[in-house]
Amino acid sequence: MKETNPLTASPPVKDLMVCNPIVCSMNNTVREAISMMESYEVGSVVIVDIYTRKPLNIITHKDVISAIYHGMLDSPISELIELLKKYHLYTIHEDKPVIEALKIFEEKGIEHLPVINDEGILVGIITGTDILKGLPRFAFIDPLTGLENRRFLDYLEAKLRLKKKGSAHVMMIDIDNFKVINDTYGHIFGDKVLKKVAETVVKNVRSYDNVIRYGGEEILVVLHRVDKDQALNIAERIREAVKTLTFEDHPEVKVSVSIGITPYKGNLYSSIDMADKAMYEAKRQGKDKVVYVE
Repeated sequence: MKETNPLTASPPVKDLMVCNPIVCSMNNTVREAISMMESYEVGSVVIVDIYTRKPLNIITHKDVISAIYHGMLDSPISELIELLKKYHLYTIHEDKPVIEALKIFEEKGIEHLPVINDEGILVGIITGTDILKGLPRFAFIDPLTGLENRRFLDYLEAKLRLKKKGSAHVMMIDIDNFKVINDTYGHIFGDKVLKKVAETVVKNVRSYDNVIRYGGEEILVVLHRVDKDQALNIAERIREAVKTLTFEDHPEVKVSVSIGITPYKGNLYSSIDMADKAMYEAKRQGKDKVVYVE
């Protein structure tokens, strides 16, 4: 099974980034960087290694104001960087979820984020404005886990109506004893557990399946183009994978899930209800189990 980021349900950065950002080298002057910003009507220029195209730093409008104040328009960009003590450049991988870019913007107080690929080469840039343009997509994203949220269900229901009955399965996953974890270790750690379980679920389904935070510690999965045996295999894989999770801050914590599965029978909400009942039957049988109901 191909491993994916735990937040892949959130749009990846590469979907919203601006490709081929404006670049220059450390040897260019500040005035040249300003000219590039004006010519291309952008708010930043990424400083790159001219041989590798790996990003080294970034110049924004805010930095330009400092350059003007200090009379450094004709100085090399490297001197401005030294003056401003901009020794660290924050970047983000193109496959990371946009939610992580938002987190960096919030925590680091920056507005422009160079985007890199696996080799560390600059492939784009993303800004708050770019994300605002894609905000409609975030209406369907749970901010804690990055999974799709319940608002997505109506859209999914319309999509499923086009499928043959039995060609999809609905799975309800609930973290066992989650209230005890929250009460014992606190809600921040509980959030970590929920995120890790979400990550594990995403890793063990296909890219075209839907993983939805249904509520609290419940995760809803819609498996497309699977029969009963395939759905059960995926559920068992998820159940076993969750049991292997470890937590550095509380290594004594062991997590399990109870899973209910039912075939999609023409109505998503009634199928969810059936999967939910199957999940509670798994709880009744002792938890850490998978129960299938027709």
